[in-house]
Amino acid sequence: MIEGAPFDLEAMRARLATEDGPRLWRSLEELAERPEVRRYVEAEFPDIVQAATIDRRTLLQLMSASLALGGLAACDSSDAIRNAPLLSQSHAMPGYTPGVPLTVATSLPLNGYGRGVLVKTQEGRPIKIEGNPLHPASLGATDVFAQAEILSLYDPDRSDAPLQNGMPRSWQELTGFIRPVRNELVVAEGRGLHILMPPTSSPTLIRLVAQARQLFPHARWHSFSPIDDDSRRRAAMAVFGREVDLVHNLTQADAIVTLGGDLFAEDPGHLRYAADLQVRRRMQERELPHLFAVEARPSLVGTRADERIPLRPRDFEAFAQALAAALETGSAPPGSHSSIPRIADELRKADSRSLVTAGREQTAAVHALVHAINMRLGAFGTTVRAIESVRPLASDVGTLADLAEGIAAGQVTHLVVLGGNPVYTAPADIDLAALIRRVPLSLHLGQHRDETASVCHWHVPESHPLESWGDLRAFDGTVGLRQPVTMPLKPGLSAEELLGLMAGQNLDGQGLVRATWREVWGEGFEERWARSLEDGVVENSASPSVDVAIRTDWKPESAAPAPAAGLDVLFAPDPSVWDGTYANNGWLQELPKPLTKQVWGNAALIAPETAAIFGLSSGDAIDLSVEGRVLRAPVWLMPGHAPGAVTLTLGYGRLQAGRIGNGIGFDAYAIRPSQRPWVTTGEIKAAGQRIPLVSTQQHHSMQGRDIVRLVAPGQNLVPDRENPSLYPDWPYEGHAWGMAIDLDACIGCNACVIACQAENNIAVVGPEEVAKGREMHWLRVDRYYGGDPASPDTYFQPVPCMHCEKAPCEVVCPVNATVHSSEGLNDMVYNRCIGTRTCSNNCPYKVRRFNFLDYQGTDFTAPPDLMNPQVTVRDRGVMEKCTYCIQRIGTARADARIEDRPLRDGEVVTACQQACPTKAIVFGDVNDPNSAVSRLKQSPRNYALLGALNTKPRTTYLARIEQPRENG
Repeated sequence: MIEGAPFDLEAMRARLATEDGPRLWRSLEELAERPEVRRYVEAEFPDIVQAATIDRRTLLQLMSASLALGGLAACDSSDAIRNAPLLSQSHAMPGYTPGVPLTVATSLPLNGYGRGVLVKTQEGRPIKIEGNPLHPASLGATDVFAQAEILSLYDPDRSDAPLQNGMPRSWQELTGFIRPVRNELVVAEGRGLHILMPPTSSPTLIRLVAQARQLFPHARWHSFSPIDDDSRRRAAMAVFGREVDLVHNLTQADAIVTLGGDLFAEDPGHLRYAADLQVRRRMQERELPHLFAVEARPSLVGTRADERIPLRPRDFEAFAQALAAALETGSAPPGSHSSIPRIADELRKADSRSLVTAGREQTAAVHALVHAINMRLGAFGTTVRAIESVRPLASDVGTLADLAEGIAAGQVTHLVVLGGNPVYTAPADIDLAALIRRVPLSLHLGQHRDETASVCHWHVPESHPLESWGDLRAFDGTVGLRQPVTMPLKPGLSAEELLGLMAGQNLDGQGLVRATWREVWGEGFEERWARSLEDGVVENSASPSVDVAIRTDWKPESAAPAPAAGLDVLFAPDPSVWDGTYANNGWLQELPKPLTKQVWGNAALIAPETAAIFGLSSGDAIDLSVEGRVLRAPVWLMPGHAPGAVTLTLGYGRLQAGRIGNGIGFDAYAIRPSQRPWVTTGEIKAAGQRIPLVSTQQHHSMQGRDIVRLVAPGQNLVPDRENPSLYPDWPYEGHAWGMAIDLDACIGCNACVIACQAENNIAVVGPEEVAKGREMHWLRVDRYYGGDPASPDTYFQPVPCMHCEKAPCEVVCPVNATVHSSEGLNDMVYNRCIGTRTCSNNCPYKVRRFNFLDYQGTDFTAPPDLMNPQVTVRDRGVMEKCTYCIQRIGTARADARIEDRPLRDGEVVTACQQACPTKAIVFGDVNDPNSAVSRLKQSPRNYALLGALNTKPRTTYLARIEQPRENG
């Protein structure tokens, strides 16, 4: 990270006002034209500039040493398997043909909701996850968490044996302990037994809970999740008189207003909603929809909005009240936000095709007002529908606070924690670790020996979702079956199996799930079971709509009075590690966050205006106090953040996450209160020190050239001028592969980056190497800002290798390691490369990565069984880059040859293309004029990145469509 003094925002605005046309910038340091930024982006070797100041003599010494040692890289005798396809010793699945990948449909949980996926296995070992096109929550796409579950499956830090007071025990000892305790509790009818579990949508788990409640009628059940949205549940009860979930249909929306949250990243239906908005934007027969994002912290939905309104969290209730009043009376109340009339007009014009949503951090009053607004506009039945709660809770299910009170009162004699890590994620005012130590007998089910496991008497290893049976409902109620895709890599029990054992059902996971659906289906069970396993979805299982009406006695709450002083403190899930669940996942730790591009840690996000008041710059440490608790954290100046507020992301500061996640970042749970878990009030002061932050936002800069292009609706780009070339054209008689990326569709979610990493065996290098600019991702998503730093427009641009027709990298390689294929691909021959880096220096797109060190032999190394055997595992000293997933091209070509037919359009799908929820990436044969990619390249929005350089890239872009907007 580049350091510097506080920024002069007025000087920046004055400079922007003198620019001819829009100017895009990556960081406040770049916009301020700091000299250290210029030195970094203009350096031939930026990693050396970032690592330390270096003189000419030392540089020459380093260059001489690298030339002398370059040839020795081929002599490395360590682990000869690395430069050859990997073979597995795992047992193949029944009916499996060796050498042919097998795809298995299953479901993965996120905060209790299911997402349908397809898992590719090779010789019985899972190697890649894709979305299930039959599942409504994914439609064939994935998010970063689903992609990274494959690495979590192979996590060497997962528990592999039961523990009693920290000492390993056998499974026989565990079952020998549980059975007599269970019998005692049956006799006592469950008195003194308390069970804590995360919210779940699993029909089988819900059935087993009901049976256990009958067996232990006096037991108390508690539900807790740090990412829960209790305010939504309370608002539905207040407005409709019943607990319901809302499902949105963005394909029918003409006007959308989001009040906080992130509809495209954090909502249970985020993948579907991102896809649906793009479907709506591509409807040429209708005008583009208007999307308004009112938010305190910048989000993915805010970057896609036509108008984004930064708003301090304490002002959301007043804003919702004013919007409701404007829709009711036809005019905005005096003193309301200036954007209210524009938003109300668009909602009225859209009528029933309008939609208003509220984020999980909003109060019950805001959610209730949103329900009333949607009802008044007639949106129910068009853009929103109500269904029975997907994660139902009985009326007597207690909270974590209820459990804490019970333990303190001595009412808890037996405690069972069915999953999660509540000791780490509990609010700061509940010392759950100390309380659990007071319970005479406690048992924890979890995948790791984490913070909760360390304070419980017994810890039971939990099976990973990819190696266990179960079922899960999606955001709309659709059921997806969960089935193992491999033999268990480590012994464990699922929550269903442990609860079934407590309920007296000594069945394995499959038997428990089959029992659930045998009751539901009755006759014809086996046929429906087989079909549901194959599809990954239970047919026609989506929840039907239920009729709701506003209660006659419901009245809008008056806006809560603003706190007298202090900053608003907003807590949010982290885009990389969620709530801490993925803290030990190296792929996600090293994934640049969409907006800050920070890796390996978190920061307190504040607005540049707030930073100027306190004299802060990015990396300065602050002491943040909330209700007397103090947390030290580095700040990150976030353009577009609401002034007077600070955002803390959850999931870091772990001490018992594993060898990857321990000691990374700060623990925001340490100051999170239980009464106001999402938005509270606090004070900050400068701590007088700096905390190093690692960010990639200045890496691989293309120095402010014509990067992201914008067009108004219906406007065409001016075609680039054809420039002559010294190199002759090459005829392609067969296929000629190319890619088109629609910037109007990209939301910057990073799914493509993780998909590329999983598909192509890309190494994790660690925070020290990333700080030097040495991250290995073959695909990056550049983030650019435009306009006023207080509320800028934000743009994303995925940048893989361009596969240039006139590739400047090819002509400078001294050993012919980078060559042009007969189908137009820019290929790398790894065993020729001697690491001169001349190709990287000659690449204007900065898409080549160099193995400075033996990254495959570090602590971050993915296990061999995870590696894709169709992709070479690169060793130290070679250049690597995007290959357009050439292994997938080869597989599709072989299949077509076996079937004696030509390749079909769409048969070759790259990993990044397959993961994208908005279908922003399209790949295919540009020699076929009817292919999807050829049609996109004929679009009047199509352009070549840095086209003036005449490299003729095979990857081109479609300009983003910008409606005239006003930022509040």
